[in-house]
Amino acid sequence: MRNERELRGRLHAYDQHLNMVLGDVEETVTTIEIDEETYEEVYRVSQILYIRKLFA
Repeated sequence: MRNERELRGRLHAYDQHLNMVLGDVEETVTTIEIDEETYEEVYRVSQILYIRKLFA
């Protein structure tokens, strides 16, 4: 998805346009930060939402 977002869940149905119905969905966001001292990339993953049913 856009903006480093990710949806994970169980696929219940989809159609010819790739619209999906997902269940037990977790939305996570991955952010990349640069350490100012070492200039290494630091990846941070945080869970944002839990959704029982989602139409995407």
